[in-house]
Amino acid sequence: MHFKENKLAESKKIIPYKKRRDLNVGIIIFLVISLYIFVNVVRGYTKRQVRYYEIVEGSMSEDKTHTGLILRDESVQAAPSTGYINTYMRDGKRAYVGGRVYSLDATGDLKKLIEASAGKDDSISDANVGEIKKKLSNFTANYSDSNFEYVYSTKYLLDNAVGEYSNIVNIESIDAISNENGLNLDIVTSPGSGEISYAIDDIAEKKEEDLTKADFDSTKHPVNYIKNEQLVETDTKVYRIVNSEAWSIYFEFDKGEEELYAEKKALTVKFKSNGLELTGDYSVIDTKDGYRLGKLTFDKYMVQFIANRYADFDIESSSVSGLKIPVKSVIEKDFFTIPIEFISKGGDGVSDGFYKSVDKDGVSSTVFVPADIVKITDTNCYISAEGKDIVSGDKLIKPDSNETYEISNKEKLLGVYNINKGYTVFKTIDILSSNKEFYIIDKGTKYGLKVYDHILLNPESFKEGDFIYQ
Repeated sequence: MHFKENKLAESKKIIPYKKRRDLNVGIIIFLVISLYIFVNVVRGYTKRQVRYYEIVEGSMSEDKTHTGLILRDESVQAAPSTGYINTYMRDGKRAYVGGRVYSLDATGDLKKLIEASAGKDDSISDANVGEIKKKLSNFTANYSDSNFEYVYSTKYLLDNAVGEYSNIVNIESIDAISNENGLNLDIVTSPGSGEISYAIDDIAEKKEEDLTKADFDSTKHPVNYIKNEQLVETDTKVYRIVNSEAWSIYFEFDKGEEELYAEKKALTVKFKSNGLELTGDYSVIDTKDGYRLGKLTFDKYMVQFIANRYADFDIESSSVSGLKIPVKSVIEKDFFTIPIEFISKGGDGVSDGFYKSVDKDGVSSTVFVPADIVKITDTNCYISAEGKDIVSGDKLIKPDSNETYEISNKEKLLGVYNINKGYTVFKTIDILSSNKEFYIIDKGTKYGLKVYDHILLNPESFKEGDFIYQ
C-alpha cells in the first residue's frame, strides 16, 4: 500500500510534454507574397510616374481669328415725323432714287386696319418660304455658342424678310387701306440708289481716319434694329443706305502678326457667321490715337454683312513646319542672363563657362566654372538659376579684360525636360505655331531639341537633374 502511494505521488510531479506544431509552408508563402504585393503597391503610389514623348517633325496651319470692324460708303436717314413705321423693303434690298422705303402712321390705326383686311390669300409664296429656309439652314451650319450677336442679327433679318414677303405688307394694300379709311401717311422715299438696312449704330458714318481703339469694343456700340410697326420719333435714325458694293474690314494685330504679313498684298479670310471665304486687298493704317490696324478691302458680297458692324473671321496663313511637342510638356523656369562677351572656354578648349572671381581668406583669385548654357541670343546667354557653381551675387570676369559682371538679372524661359541621358536636362524652345494640344517649335536652335529626343510629359513632378527610371 505504501508503495502504491509513493507511485501516485511521483506521478503527480510529472510535467506533460507539449506536442510540437509543424510550420505550415503554405501560410509562409502566402505571407511572403502578400508582403511583396503590399510593398510594390506602396512604391507604385509613392514613386513618381514617368511619362515621356518622342519628338517628331510636324507642321501646322496657323489661322488667326479676329473680330473686325466694317466700314462702308453709307449714309444714315432719319424720320421726318413721329409715327408707327411700315417698311416696304427688307434689309439688303436695293432702293432707287424716289422709291418708297417706308411710311409713318401718326395714329397707329394702320396696323389694325391691315389685320382686319387680311384674307385667305394673305400668305407667303413658296419661293419666299424657300429663301427663309435657306437663311435658317445657313444659320444652323455656322452657329457658334460664342457668337450671340449672330443670333440677334439673324432673327432680325428673318423678321424683316417675313414682313416684306407677306402679301398684306405691300404698297398696293397699304395705299388702298389708307385711302379707304382716310389715313394720312407720311411716305418716305430714298434720296439715292443703294442697298438699305434698318440696323443702326453710332459708327455708320465714321471715316477711316476717325477710327480709334475704343471703336473695337462692340459692347460700347450696340446695334439698334428698327422693326416694322415700331413707334419712332422725329429725327430718329431709321435706316442706312449703302452707296457702293466696296467695303472694308479693320482688325487689331496680335503680337508679331503685323511682321508675319509684312510682305503680303492680299489675305484670304473665312467668315464664321456664314462660312464665306474671300480674298481681299491687304494694307496697314495708323489710327489717330496711335494704333496700327490691318485693313482688308473687298469689292463684292457687301450685302451679306449689311446688318453687321462687327464680323468674326479667320485669316488663313501658310503652314509652319518644325518639331512637334505636346503643350502639357512645356514649363517655365527662371534663368540668369549674362552678356555673351563673358562666355569663355575651359582648359580643354571645348567646354563653355565663365571666369569667376573668388575671395578666400582675404585673397582674390579667378577660377573657371563650366556652365550649361541653355540659350544664346545676339546679346545674352542664359544659365540655370538653380545651380550651385554660379549664384546670385557672383562676379564674373570678362576674358582678357578687367571688366566684371555681377549675377542678378533673371528671365523666364519656356522649355521641356529632356531625358535622353537618364536624368532631366532643361531645354529651351522657340514656339513657331500652336493649337490647344501641340506646339510647333524651331528645330534649328543651338542648345535646343532634335528629332527622336525623349521629353517628359509630366514635368511639374520633377526638377533639373532628377534621375529617371523608365
